[in-house]
Amino acid sequence: MISLYGITFAVSVLMIAVCFFVDKKHDKWLLLLFSSVAVCDSGYLLLSVSKTLEDALWANRVAYLGNVFLPFFLFMMITNLSRLKIPKHLPAVLTVINTAMLLVACSAGILPIYYKDVSLTFVDGVAVLVKEHGPLHNVYKIYLFAYFAAMVGIIIYTMIKKTDAPIKHSMFLAFVVIGNIAIWLVENIIHAGFEFLAISYIVTEGLILLLYGILQDYEKTESTEPEKVQEIHTAPTSFTDTQIDNILKNIDGISEREKEVLVYLLKNTKRKEIAENLFVTESTIKKHTSSIYKKLKVTNRNELFDAVSKLV
Repeated sequence: MISLYGITFAVSVLMIAVCFFVDKKHDKWLLLLFSSVAVCDSGYLLLSVSKTLEDALWANRVAYLGNVFLPFFLFMMITNLSRLKIPKHLPAVLTVINTAMLLVACSAGILPIYYKDVSLTFVDGVAVLVKEHGPLHNVYKIYLFAYFAAMVGIIIYTMIKKTDAPIKHSMFLAFVVIGNIAIWLVENIIHAGFEFLAISYIVTEGLILLLYGILQDYEKTESTEPEKVQEIHTAPTSFTDTQIDNILKNIDGISEREKEVLVYLLKNTKRKEIAENLFVTESTIKKHTSSIYKKLKVTNRNELFDAVSKLV
């Protein structure tokens, strides 16, 4: 059992290196997600080889450090992949909530709020914590359920609203999230001697890397037409908010996300600024711009201005 924990920890560290290789853009949420898995698996390993209750409690806290922040990083990663615009202050607010949850989960051995009582036993030479749940233990379950529900909600919203994120990617993410929920529920029901989440996390990492690889190949393909989507930032004019509203009312066939990009284009905003305002990459904005130009049968911003000026 100890060797299995050692293998999962080693693989989780290796997956961080693989992440750097696959994700050329070095998405910070993806890297943090993979790091949290490694922290979690290190905690499981340290717990299995603990000799004293104090050592086991500290190992348990390390595992919770990874477990508590992991759903947060996964949530942020899913919002990015779903191309969902979220409030700027949301990550900071969630970080405060995550930290509070971590402090509660790490209170074992100090306060009887998460565990009323905890002791150490050994099963086939492997250290195991025997826990009696305290009054705030269910808060952690609510915490996880809230994150899982939010992730599933985002994925369903993406699929129903038909945003710019492809449906197959949303379904892929749904499979990843629901799979982890299922494993977590089974573990809570059967109370197995091994933390199967340690393995499921690694499987999840592999699936996510596969998705990221597909997405980056897709964006690379979309960017092979630089001449067609080249933006001319020297366009001679821009439109007022009232004019833009009139233009949008008379344009059909573009998605809600494309309308957001079109608003910035009509205000003569540079691609980099559009990407920053919409929390996406310039490559994504280029893709949206290409789609808008194609649907409106223009090839650059000047032609776009000429075309939509008839709709004001």
